[in-house]
Amino acid sequence: MHVEIGLKDKLFNLTEARELLLLVQNVTKTQESLLSPIQDRLKRMLANDPRRSAFERQYELIVEQWRNKVELLGARVSGLWIVEFDVGEGSLSWRYPELSLNHFRGRGAAFSERVKLCDYIEEHDPDWAR
Repeated sequence: MHVEIGLKDKLFNLTEARELLLLVQNVTKTQESLLSPIQDRLKRMLANDPRRSAFERQYELIVEQWRNKVELLGARVSGLWIVEFDVGEGSLSWRYPELSLNHFRGRGAAFSERVKLCDYIEEHDPDWAR
């Protein structure tokens, strides 16, 4: 697999996105494992706990590092652990911990309006899927 680092606004085809997904999954799993204990700690803390701001900064740093790594690969982050690969007319959409790239989200559609990738391809036969 050949990954070009630092491409903003990259347009993917299905093969490229699927090849890159393994790397995105690994980066996401690593960052999620760092964030999870901090999330748990914050949930148990009182709002006025003086240690809270330090944990919130750690939280923000981990999420920012994850976003930067994913975006350096050319993909887009549209929410916590949600990654999208732009194909022009919309995006191939993945959310941790999904095992594979199985959803399409049309441009301007809400995340909840994602459709199964196989259904979209069957109905529209897009060039990026060939």
